[in-house]
Amino acid sequence: MNSTEPHDAYFNALQQALNQAGIAWPSVVIDRARMRRNAVRLKNLIAPGSRLRLVEKSLPVPALLDEAMALTGTRALMVFHEPQLRQVVQHYPDSDLLMGKPMPVLAALHFYRHLPDNGFDPARQLQWLIDTPARLQEYLELAQGLGTRLRINIEIDVGLHRGGAADPAALRAMLDQLRKAPEHLEFSGLMGYDAHVGKLPPLLQRRDTGFAKAVEAYRAYQAIARAEFPELAPAMCWNGAGSPTVALHRQHSPLNDVSAGSALLKPLEFDIEPLAEFEPAIFVTTPVLKAQRGTRLPGPPWLSKLLYGGRANRAHSYFIYGGGWPAEPVSPAGLVTNKQFGLSFNQSILNGPRTPALAVNDTVFFRPYQSEGTLLHYGPIRVIDDGLVVDEWLPFGEV
Repeated sequence: MNSTEPHDAYFNALQQALNQAGIAWPSVVIDRARMRRNAVRLKNLIAPGSRLRLVEKSLPVPALLDEAMALTGTRALMVFHEPQLRQVVQHYPDSDLLMGKPMPVLAALHFYRHLPDNGFDPARQLQWLIDTPARLQEYLELAQGLGTRLRINIEIDVGLHRGGAADPAALRAMLDQLRKAPEHLEFSGLMGYDAHVGKLPPLLQRRDTGFAKAVEAYRAYQAIARAEFPELAPAMCWNGAGSPTVALHRQHSPLNDVSAGSALLKPLEFDIEPLAEFEPAIFVTTPVLKAQRGTRLPGPPWLSKLLYGGRANRAHSYFIYGGGWPAEPVSPAGLVTNKQFGLSFNQSILNGPRTPALAVNDTVFFRPYQSEGTLLHYGPIRVIDDGLVVDEWLPFGEV
């Protein structure tokens, strides 16, 4: 990087693409080439005989899902939000859907009342996630009232402790309910989420130890379904994983259905060792509105000198267009949020070192912590490929 330029070659090319397209306000950018390479990497992590299920909430943009499904060769999606469920069904009538969290029964009723007439068959293509016997009873009454049959996937606790069957007795109770209502409920499998694996400090629990415990729990629940309720489990969907652990399920996994989504874009929270080969492909971008030397707080001048005088990382102040995003500045290097000024969604202030320095109209690039909220709340997503803004993708909305 030239010492007079704020960005390295990669971010300088992104800035030029935005400038050429005339985009001078906060925007979400996807690097399509990086996303496509990540899709190939993700596909290669899936064990033979297993199916990749893309997590729609992490990629809630129809055009993005179109590319991701084509690149990874899957029509299976995990969905977490009833309005998005209806839009997914509208866009992908041939998809195979699994709910990623238990829905209030009223949300499920709303879905059936607004089911599009496009050939999608919920009794064959949709699995509802159920976590307790009480919710399962609600869904049985829903099925009876609608005169239909629901596919039921049971959530199990494999160590995250966020709900689901936490012991064999709880699983047996729900399986027994399913057995008693075959005309309205069909057991379709188990779902266990192991996002806790690798989150604890190694001194408390190593990643491989946490994963082994999760797999052990999954196998134990799976064995109950297979051995004690064989008529319910001829060809089940044994779902689990997620972007943080999908690579761990490449071998010796009890799963035949693995979920992932964020790995395609690799937001900041996914800078983890199992995804080391993946590339960041999503950024929040915004222009600099004002550039100043030093850092000056409101109030007496001595206060700013006391707090910031001589601090190399506060040599410049930048007021940017917008702010308050769940993201961290990534380019140019060395930018930090000024917490003394406080949060502003209008003109946030960042501080930076003496070099490289930003000028008015330069772009600041942020990496969001996660993709799901970022993609939904900032308007059209700018798609950059080969140094140009080549498309604008609209996310799913509320309907």
